[in-house]
Amino acid sequence: MESLIFILAGFVTGIITGIIGASSIVAFIPIILLFFDYDAFSLIGVSLALDVFVALVVFLMYTKYHHVRFKIGFFLAIFAVIGAIIGSYVSISLPESALFVITGLTAVAVGIGIFKRKRKIKSRAKLEFNFSLKSLKFWFAILLALGIGLIAGGFGAAGGISLLLLLILLFKFEIHEAIGTSVFVMFFIALAGSLTHFYFTDFPFPLLISAIAGGIIGGFFSARLANSFKEGVLNKISGLLLIILGLITLLKELIL
Repeated sequence: MESLIFILAGFVTGIITGIIGASSIVAFIPIILLFFDYDAFSLIGVSLALDVFVALVVFLMYTKYHHVRFKIGFFLAIFAVIGAIIGSYVSISLPESALFVITGLTAVAVGIGIFKRKRKIKSRAKLEFNFSLKSLKFWFAILLALGIGLIAGGFGAAGGISLLLLLILLFKFEIHEAIGTSVFVMFFIALAGSLTHFYFTDFPFPLLISAIAGGIIGGFFSARLANSFKEGVLNKISGLLLIILGLITLLKELIL
């Protein structure tokens, strides 16, 4: 029974990651805590490990459709990973309630922004990032990437939602490329964070495998489906999913 719940939680996580690029903190941890009483620190490590495999499957699928910007992705990943390692070391002292509040508020805010966003066609040249030390956007991106990594390592979120917001607002990405690139960066954040967490905790290996199996299946099919959607349709679907998930997370914390 326990393995089935972990498979289901992983599958739901894969579906959500493939469609909106969100990390497992949005669905996996809340689902598991509804049925079992695991400590938050152990679940953070499991969710990050799950994100490693789900993000790998999803970003490879988005790469197939040419929806991953590797140059910007590698740049953000370097600083986000540094933040994730630092955040992982201090996460054990963080209050569990903050896990849900931060996730819920972020999801609702990003969801509203994406849902209301009007599609603007821009040339790829105008979207290129200026890697100049004199560029304010350059330093702003570094600070945001470090912050996303800190939150990711500390709260078990691989930064999918935050990265999505960063790529859309700061870099003006279209939704497909924003999801594909955010999941690409998420892979590296999750890898660094999960390795750090599992150094300090011991979690049942079979349950982790169950969650990963479900996540890979869900991520594969949802990523294929998302890449077949038109830009405007994916904006609406992604926005609504984020708003709903964010509100559910916030209500759960307020009620319980």
